[in-house]
Amino acid sequence: MKNKILTAIAVMASLCGYAQTKGTNALSLGVDVRTEKLEQQTPDNEYNQESKTNNYQLGYSFFIKDNAKLGINLLYNRYESKAGEFSTKQDGYGGDVNYQHYYPIVKKLFVYAGGRAGYLYTETEYLNGNSQSLTGHHYKLGAYGGVTWFFSKRFALETSLLSANIDYATTKRKSNQDGYGVNVRSTNFNLSSQGFLNNLGFKIYLLF
Repeated sequence: MKNKILTAIAVMASLCGYAQTKGTNALSLGVDVRTEKLEQQTPDNEYNQESKTNNYQLGYSFFIKDNAKLGINLLYNRYESKAGEFSTKQDGYGGDVNYQHYYPIVKKLFVYAGGRAGYLYTETEYLNGNSQSLTGHHYKLGAYGGVTWFFSKRFALETSLLSANIDYATTKRKSNQDGYGVNVRSTNFNLSSQGFLNNLGFKIYLLF
């Protein structure tokens, strides 16, 4: 009987933890694609706006111990918006370092909690008669959590459900109004929480 119990425990452990053991490497690809349309009509006016957001992450991580990994991500963001004669385009480039710890729920399903520190450089263009450009440096320190499904020995799916961040950013704006160049610098600092069931971009992991 004792041997059967030990065997059952070993089987459960293999189902829950084989993909998260110390020494495992993981390559990840993250995708978050969104399209939003807004249409408003009144007897005197019609307003249409369309925006597209594409976020991509390419990462490498290493399990420094069972159920705990340290990683790095490379980030690229593209945002485009158009409303009548007004349009906005933004490109972002950056990365972060992160730590995540996994907690088993049922078989191959885990929840995780983690922390990260990151940097993002952005270039934004506004076209609305008087063109403007904006460059920014964004620094972020945050905590986050979500759910991961290790559905095989080689692959896993992961989504983020909640996060809280400290953000610090410096921006420089250049504009051309009536033939005159204008430069404006600004700095901001804020605390933000995206709340539950937000930021539902997903990642797929290759484990080896």
